[in-house]
Amino acid sequence: MANSSYRTVYAFAREMYPKRIKLEMQYGTAGFRSKASNLDHVMYRMGLLAVLRARYKKAVIGIMITASHNPEPDNGVKIVDPQGEMLEQSWESWATKFANVVDEKLEDTINELIKEFDIGTWEIG
Repeated sequence: MANSSYRTVYAFAREMYPKRIKLEMQYGTAGFRSKASNLDHVMYRMGLLAVLRARYKKAVIGIMITASHNPEPDNGVKIVDPQGEMLEQSWESWATKFANVVDEKLEDTINELIKEFDIGTWEIG
């Protein structure tokens, strides 16, 4: 289970990047694609997921912010594994969960992932 140093992360997510849309987001081979206005909370949460993936893999994980050849408001985000490969398929469902969970359940969802993959925690500061 995550330690109390994560509380700052959850509070920041709720205050600065709350989930304001009801649109169900789905992570696919291209990551998440949507209008930029739908992606604020997704971008922040994919940062959280990338940190946890890096802790699990003990390797660098990348995040690609994608523009589009479509109209300017169309954007996307995807996570890239250590050798530049696509995010492992079993983690795509976690990305979808992270993007869609209500703010009040984000902490529980993160703790669930930490427990499932036995991801170590660390103290901040």
